[in-house]
Amino acid sequence: MKKYIAFLLCFIMMLSLISCNTENAIEATNPPDNSDKATAPSKQHYKIEKLDLTKVRYYIYDTNGNTVLSDETDRPLDISMLGDNIVDICIGMGTGISIHKYYDVQNNRFSEEYSYVAAASGNLVAYIDTSMEDPMINRVLVVRDIFDKNIFYKSFGLDFSPTVHDPIESASFSDGEAELDVVYLSERPPVPLSITLPIRHASGEGEILSHAERAMQAYEAALKNKIRVCETDIEEYNYLKDYKTPYNRIPLCELERLRYAYMDVDGDSINELVIDCGDTLILRYYEGTVYIYSFIFRNLYYLNTDGSYSWNHTGTDFEYGENQIYFEGSALKTREIWRIVNDGEPDAEYYIGDKQVTQEEILTYFENSSETRIEFLPLEVSWLNKISRYEAITIAENYWEDFDIKENGYRVELAVNANAPDSVYVMVIKRLVIDHYSTFDEIWIDKTSGEAIIPYEPDGKG
Repeated sequence: MKKYIAFLLCFIMMLSLISCNTENAIEATNPPDNSDKATAPSKQHYKIEKLDLTKVRYYIYDTNGNTVLSDETDRPLDISMLGDNIVDICIGMGTGISIHKYYDVQNNRFSEEYSYVAAASGNLVAYIDTSMEDPMINRVLVVRDIFDKNIFYKSFGLDFSPTVHDPIESASFSDGEAELDVVYLSERPPVPLSITLPIRHASGEGEILSHAERAMQAYEAALKNKIRVCETDIEEYNYLKDYKTPYNRIPLCELERLRYAYMDVDGDSINELVIDCGDTLILRYYEGTVYIYSFIFRNLYYLNTDGSYSWNHTGTDFEYGENQIYFEGSALKTREIWRIVNDGEPDAEYYIGDKQVTQEEILTYFENSSETRIEFLPLEVSWLNKISRYEAITIAENYWEDFDIKENGYRVELAVNANAPDSVYVMVIKRLVIDHYSTFDEIWIDKTSGEAIIPYEPDGKG
């Protein structure tokens, strides 16, 4: 009996030793066994060892079991696999921020570090880019190839809430990386919104798009208000429907009509989207962002397929001529083609490029040049109001026709009322009294039906 009890005690001690050894090795996965690489499970590309209560050491292995990275950290660590060949190393940095770094086992390469990662697949990573000035306002969602952004790069200017540090609640790739399903916080106070962003063509899983194809997809998304465009003059992101014409400052959604054309403005084999809104807007896709450039009507007439256009200037001297558009990075530039100063006057001057020429020389130049003007088509988008701003003014004038507006010095114009819903135009009628205009009445014109609505006070009384 004593021998049996002694044996039992020894057995229990051995079990305790085995248990302690197991606790000292978290994720006790060994490097791949070189004798059977083909059947080695993917999780064997990393190992984590606990060194003490707060510190761990982790190892990353290549296909041959060699250590390609070994480091210690006392920060929260999580290592996982994206498929069989991508190791995801995630280290917590505090305040909810984590840094992700990826290792491609098959090609033996590491990625750069990413923060605010929303989703990752075997090829792509989606994250919030906060590298620009005032990142809480100008943040964009970037989707790119994990290891090489030249292979795939796309950005989306979502309307993130400015009060939330990490506005994405969830994100996941779907349909073979064709789409990204996102739930994010918008507005102030934060409100959750859901959106499905177009990433790749749905027809080809893992398809690598050309830059020209990505540009056309980006323009389509901008026209559908799925992404915001960057206003180059103020470096802000806005939806296209809210972009204001550069001369009259009217939102595009309130215009009577829009026209568009796709053309290769600068000859790089990638189309730009040109919108005629009375003024001219040029949308260009560059490094994952859609930039918008604007020309007021007098600064750009008759845009041609080679990026040349006419202009005129009435200053001290009357000038007119042609310039040509080109780009440097995200900046739109122009170069002068020809110019005439004080045409028809004795002191007239003629220039081709920066060289002054005679009248005969510039006339010969005109005879030998050939240009093709672009043709615009009607632009039909869902966000255009059924009733334009100009139609609303006409409806309001008809509503107040008893005032004999033109005969009695009245005028009807758009106004602002904080109590009015977004679905109406606020119209007022004014009359000149002594030396200023005073408002006499107000109505609301429904943007969809054109109905004239008598406004109501917040307490429900008319």
